[in-house]
Formats: sequence, C-alpha cells, structure tokens
Amino acid sequence: MIMEKLMSRMLLSCKEATYLVEKQMESPLTIMEKFRLNIHLRLCKVCNAYQHQSETINIALKKWTEESVMSKELPSEVKSEILKEINR
Repeated sequence: MIMEKLMSRMLLSCKEATYLVEKQMESPLTIMEKFRLNIHLRLCKVCNAYQHQSETINIALKKWTEESVMSKELPSEVKSEILKEINR
C-alpha cells in the first residue's frame, strides 16, 4: 500500500509529462519535476517522441523568426526540415 502511494506520486500521466515538456521550454523545472519527467520519458516512447518533436518545432520557429522577421510563410527548406524531424 505504501509503495503504491509512493509510485503514484512519482509517476506522471502522459498529460502531465507533455505539460512539463512544454513548460521546460519556457522556464526551468524544479528538481522534482525534472526527476519525474525523466522517469516518464524513459518509460514512455510516445512522450519521448513528443518531446523531440516539440523541441524541433521550437528550434525551427526560433530560426524562422530570427531569419524571416515573421514573413507570412515559412521558407520551403524550413518546412522540409520540420517535416523530416517530425517524421523521424
């Protein structure tokens, strides 16, 4: 019983994990959040892929805003890069 309670407090749901993936892009996570997220990402391939895709999209958007100064359309090479990384 005690072990079950401890495990339930340590393990994140996928919803909580994706929230922390996005949160860490904007601000630092607490030590406990980092620990719990790392455990979840090691156990969940779907959330691990989500993290990779989210990082790729954020990098591409930062690159786009820096290079294009927010033109109306993404350059085709940036689109290709994003799609290639997402489909990896």
